[in-house]
Amino acid sequence: LQYDPALSYGLVEYLRTIEMLKAHGWSPRRCVPHGGHQFALNIAVGLQCGGNESYPQVFAPFGGFADDCPVVDSRVAMPDAPGIGFERKAELWAVMKELLPTA
Repeated sequence: LQYDPALSYGLVEYLRTIEMLKAHGWSPRRCVPHGGHQFALNIAVGLQCGGNESYPQVFAPFGGFADDCPVVDSRVAMPDAPGIGFERKAELWAVMKELLPTA
């Protein structure tokens, strides 16, 4: 099953959906978060889903993974950093910093 965690009401509803699927005999491995972004990658790893859809060059700067997470043989390694990973994606972080209020 492929549904977008950002468009399906976030992590809490994604968790609820996984629990409902488990109650009906489905494994989280049958789910592949849609979206191709850091949030979906973290959900896929954290909830032990079957993978994560990605299209790193599309929807820049929002799509893809952290700058230090290259795609090798169709796989990425999780970054060893706290958070979702926005801070490790220079182009996206630049956009987000502009939205932060200044003191």
